[in-house]
Amino acid sequence: MEQELSQKLRSLRAEHGNTQQEVADYLYLDRSTVAYFESGRIQPSIKTLAKLRKLYQLTWDEFLGDVNL
Repeated sequence: MEQELSQKLRSLRAEHGNTQQEVADYLYLDRSTVAYFESGRIQPSIKTLAKLRKLYQLTWDEFLGDVNL
């Protein structure tokens, strides 16, 4: 089942027990930026996606395989 990138980011964060602030600190971003990613207001850069993939220890296929881009 495909899902939006914002939904995927929100669900991954919840599955791993992270707060938006913890993810923001890992990415060196503001918490509000992570909230914007998760609401779909802005899209993360490919560099940010790569960092998130690494944070959640997923392959690119696992990370974006079911995302509607």
